[in-house]
Amino acid sequence: MLRSRPLDTETAKKRQLFQMKQFATEGLNIPLKKNWSESWCTLSQEFDKVLVELLDMEVRPEDVFIITFIKCGTTWMQEAVWLLLNNLDFEKSKNVHIWDRSPFLDNHGFNVTAPNAIKLCKTLSSPRVIKTHMPPNLLPPQLWKNKTKIIYVARNCKDVVISSYHFTKKLGSWRGSSLEEFAQDFMNNEVMYTSFWSHVVDYWKMRQEPFVFFTTYEEMQRDLPAVIRELCQFLGRPQLTNLEMENIKIHLSFDKMKDSCVVA
Repeated sequence: MLRSRPLDTETAKKRQLFQMKQFATEGLNIPLKKNWSESWCTLSQEFDKVLVELLDMEVRPEDVFIITFIKCGTTWMQEAVWLLLNNLDFEKSKNVHIWDRSPFLDNHGFNVTAPNAIKLCKTLSSPRVIKTHMPPNLLPPQLWKNKTKIIYVARNCKDVVISSYHFTKKLGSWRGSSLEEFAQDFMNNEVMYTSFWSHVVDYWKMRQEPFVFFTTYEEMQRDLPAVIRELCQFLGRPQLTNLEMENIKIHLSFDKMKDSCVVA
């Protein structure tokens, strides 16, 4: 059974984090030896219903899961992969919000009034590009059984802490007063999705699996074309021409992504 780490009363009250219910998952078929039955993940109480649906989700052979810890370049990678799997359809990507093209499975846990992304997934044609921040043993069991493609993006911990601080403050999922306080909570695994190190290291240890693609935010910054070429190979897509590569680089540039109203 999966158990989250119980938080003390004061932390739970201030952060709106609660001890999770137990979920029947033993990490079956995960290609990493670990005592998954004792693993936990800090989440809010609103995730109870999300996890029930997520763990029962039907996974298709053609699916591609984009997985990261929060604020690690998830949307950047989502957009890149969606374009590669949809023949560089820049027109659609500029007019249809990314969450409608590439559902965020956890979204209902952040905002209970948001559309149910798991139900949205059922309406999409394959190949589906699906985003989540969940650790391995909170992914749909069918994913591991089918060896569905996983793309994982890691990022420098310091940058994750700073970016997550501003993000969770704005979102209201953390209600402390300072970056220093947030960093302490982060290290104590009292922030959404922590433990950070377990999250990253578990996926990193599976990077040699043929269905797992592991990269970093920094590598994407340093040499995006190289990462895109590796993605094409991993996804079984033809390599891009020089012109196509230049076009996707422009589309995925920081300024373009920042100003876009369909990836925010």
